[in-house]
Parts: sequence; structure tokens; C-alpha cells
Amino acid sequence: MDVIAAIHGRRSVRSYQPTPVPRQLIEAIISDAAQAPPPFRGMVPWAFNVIEGVERIAALGERALDHARKHRPEGPGWDWVQRPGFKVFWGAPAVLVISGPVDDCCRAGQNLMLSAHARGLATCWVGSPMLWITTPEVRAELNILPNLTPVAVFCLGYAAAEPEPVPHEAPRIVWS
Repeated sequence: MDVIAAIHGRRSVRSYQPTPVPRQLIEAIISDAAQAPPPFRGMVPWAFNVIEGVERIAALGERALDHARKHRPEGPGWDWVQRPGFKVFWGAPAVLVISGPVDDCCRAGQNLMLSAHARGLATCWVGSPMLWITTPEVRAELNILPNLTPVAVFCLGYAAAEPEPVPHEAPRIVWS
């Protein structure tokens, strides 16, 4: 797939088929994600945790939602915790967590989403589990390395429904 077509064709998918994603395919996507430029040549600043199984992931999502309802900070942006039918992981058969420095994880995350799209898979970068996934108990349960911070969480699977493209406003460009 052409990279420009991948950039413009990728969607955040919030409805997945329960079909498991083959481990070899997940490993290939992670390998592509890890091609993101590290801060210094030869560094490996991140780690990838893979969670599999629709039922297991749905149960983790319920725990994350419950935790967010109980521990959300004051302020706007938390109305999703009361949204009827909200699913943290949208029925995905796999979830990938990237841990490490924020900037490095974001670069790897963009590669991950484009690689998955080019390989016929769907993704959604989800922020809703972050309050929960960064707790010491959950970090230990999911084997997130103690010296790294979970930064990005992605649903991964085969799309059950793909959303229509959302029109984007032209970005502001400031020439100096």
C-alpha cells in the first residue's frame, strides 16, 4: 500500500470481528512500529505488551471503566465514563500497549497504525484505559516493565464496520 494512501485511508475503528489476529502478523506490525526513529542510534526506548482474547480484553475494559468512574480527575473530558454502552476496547481481539518515553512511543504508535492498516487490520488509539493501566497493580498484572511508562494503547483486529472518512479542516500553518 502506498504510504500516502495509508495515511489518508486509515480510520479509528470502534467495532471489531472476534477473529483472533495471528501472532506472526502482530509481530510483523510491532517490528514495523519499532522502525520509528529512536532518540539516539541503536537505542530501544520502548517495549510492546500484547493482550489477546476478546473476553479477557472486554473484562479488562470493564475494570478500566470502573476505575475511571471512581478515580477520574475533576474537569471536562470525562463524560465518556457515563456514556451508555461505552466499551473501552471496542470488542477488539488484541490490544497493544507501548511503554517508554512519550515522544518515542507516539512515533512508534503512528507506524503501528499505518502498518496494521496496510496489512488489512484496523486499529484505534484509545486513551480511556490510561488512568487504570498506569496503576502499579495493573502494570504488574500486564507485565509492563517497571522502568517504562505505558504511553499508548491500541485496539487491533479485523474491522466489523469501518467508519466513513471524517472531513478534516486544513491545519493552521504559520510561516516565520
